[in-house]
Amino acid sequence: MFKKISQILIAVLLLALPLQMAGASFIPNDTYYYNQWYLERIKANEAWEKINSSPNIVIAIIDSGIQIIHPDLAGNIYINKDEIAGNGIDDDHNGFIDDVNGWDFVANVPDPSPKFSAGFNNSGVSHGTMVAGIIGAAGNNNRGVAGVTWKSEIMALKALDDSGNGRMSDVIRAIDYATNNGADIINLSFTGSSYSEGLKEALERAYRAGVIVVAAAGNDQSENHGVNIDKTPLYPACYDGDNGENLVIGVAATDTMDQKAIFSSYGSSCIDISAPGVSFFSTVTYNPFAGEEYNQYFGGYWSGTSMATPLVSGTLALIKEVNPNLTRDEITNILLRSTDNINNVNPNYIGQLGVGRLNMSGAVNWAEEKLNDHSGRLLLSPYWASYSAKFRNTEEHQNKIQILSPPSNLFKEFLADNNKYKEGLKFGSGDVTGNSVSDIIVANGFSGQPLVRVFDVKGKLQSQFMAYDLKSKAGVNIAVGDVDGDLKNEIITAPGFGAEPLVKIFDYKGKLKKQFLAYDQKFKGGVNVAVGDVSGDGLAEIITTPGSGGGPHLRIWSGQGKLQSQFMVYDQNFKGGVNLAVANIDGRFERNKSEIIVAPQEGSSPLVKIFDNYGRLKKQFMAYDNKFKNGVSLAAGDVNNDGSAEIITGAGPGGAPHVRVFSSAGEILESFYAYADTFNKGVSVGFILMDN
Repeated sequence: MFKKISQILIAVLLLALPLQMAGASFIPNDTYYYNQWYLERIKANEAWEKINSSPNIVIAIIDSGIQIIHPDLAGNIYINKDEIAGNGIDDDHNGFIDDVNGWDFVANVPDPSPKFSAGFNNSGVSHGTMVAGIIGAAGNNNRGVAGVTWKSEIMALKALDDSGNGRMSDVIRAIDYATNNGADIINLSFTGSSYSEGLKEALERAYRAGVIVVAAAGNDQSENHGVNIDKTPLYPACYDGDNGENLVIGVAATDTMDQKAIFSSYGSSCIDISAPGVSFFSTVTYNPFAGEEYNQYFGGYWSGTSMATPLVSGTLALIKEVNPNLTRDEITNILLRSTDNINNVNPNYIGQLGVGRLNMSGAVNWAEEKLNDHSGRLLLSPYWASYSAKFRNTEEHQNKIQILSPPSNLFKEFLADNNKYKEGLKFGSGDVTGNSVSDIIVANGFSGQPLVRVFDVKGKLQSQFMAYDLKSKAGVNIAVGDVDGDLKNEIITAPGFGAEPLVKIFDYKGKLKKQFLAYDQKFKGGVNVAVGDVSGDGLAEIITTPGSGGGPHLRIWSGQGKLQSQFMVYDQNFKGGVNLAVANIDGRFERNKSEIIVAPQEGSSPLVKIFDNYGRLKKQFMAYDNKFKNGVSLAAGDVNNDGSAEIITGAGPGGAPHVRVFSSAGEILESFYAYADTFNKGVSVGFILMDN
């Protein structure tokens, strides 16, 4: 059994706590706010002056169930918009029927609320509801308590029974559900002493998907003053990846004096941060038919690392809301580096309570300061380059890569190939060298040697290799992404017109990792390729479409070259080839899942279509006049730092050098000519995320 340690109810604690609220800070009008001493301690009031809600962040609480109709929680419960309640159909095809608000993995039913089943106890049926209130009770609403974040999406996942116990298999299923259904943060306010390889693997899947997992460090009510979990590990807080990845943020508890709570576990290897964990007052499960002690919607006082953990989870949600472009590692670093040092009041536990005590205001401020640390930029190069192109009034060599600052300012440029090939370049971007900075990967376009070159953003050559036989003159299409789950981006290549449709996967030094035929070996019309996590499982897939002469046949492959799904993106008789891009254009609503964007390569109106991985059409729009039939170059990325990718198009040969940036709804956000208006050889577009 996977027993939840942190379920101690301090029911008779009547300690009058000192409440010295900062006069300049925001104080909400919730009825029991002054019972929540810990919010002032972590400087929540100061943080709320900048941000008090995270409506776009999904926080999965895996616990003993949450009363989803609780009046202070109901408005903040996650709603699966792709599922129709009560129709008995798995509308969103995720394997769960009617999972509108989450799932009960104990009873295997859609309702994730406590059931008051045989053997229930107070701490069991109220624990999850209480954790939910600490994270996300509606704030400043003249009732109840205030959560760390006043507006959020709480995904209720019941994996522990009504007595606070559970099976490892249910916890694993719940973590996978959260990972696969869009959770940004997973809160685990329980511990166990048994190591499980299956649980570790589930946490690794969450980690690969960019989900942040927060877990309690555990309690000890004996006279030992807590467990040293360096010597006696408790899980899931003590899980790390095989390569040292910090899969879980472990949370210890402190008291009203910032000292280690007497019951809290400690240790240098599993605990990352501390937070208040004593005398909590929060939402509790209401059910007067179960007894007099359940006739209130709010109650206390509770203590445990279970209480400290949701303070951290709620703060992470606000960090991510303030700056949606932050990566998981950046968010975690902000959380940890903004803490308050409490060594002076914990001389016996220096280095064993994480880096410090949670400072919510410091974390939010830091996240805001980093808003401009990264920016998305456009990549441009002539599609065909039979003569020099001009960027505005500047003469440009035909094989130059140009980096633009939004909306259309030339930021940097470099010569990608000294050979004067007339068929342009193909390129992609991403960190392939492992230095946390994006690289630009370039190959010859429609002819020339199958040479792949890796440049840094200054144009310095990092490596180069031949992707195909030296005799091949088909050109090389490029994509970049982590397709094998090793947390390192690979370079994926596909041949242009005239070669068999052999897709290859390389590291940046040219070491071949995998290869497979995307279509029939006899097809030699070229293969376009893109990479992204279109299934939401944390692993990037490889998406292919045929070039000229092939049908509009899109295929989705695993990183091992296994066909996952396939569908037609245009009329089956269309043979003009299909360009494609992959990006999360619904970023604020589907954090972990990318969409597939397609456009004709030539021979059809410039109709851009957006699909999910099941082939369901989500949106379509004309990139240019519907009479233009010379093709559309595609890219996608977050150009305006709003947390969702935009769609970038370049007009094909024969048209003006017209570049446009569209929203996911097909609205034109930017429109400009990349080169002189007399240039009509087409524009290839790309996207790169750069440090400022």
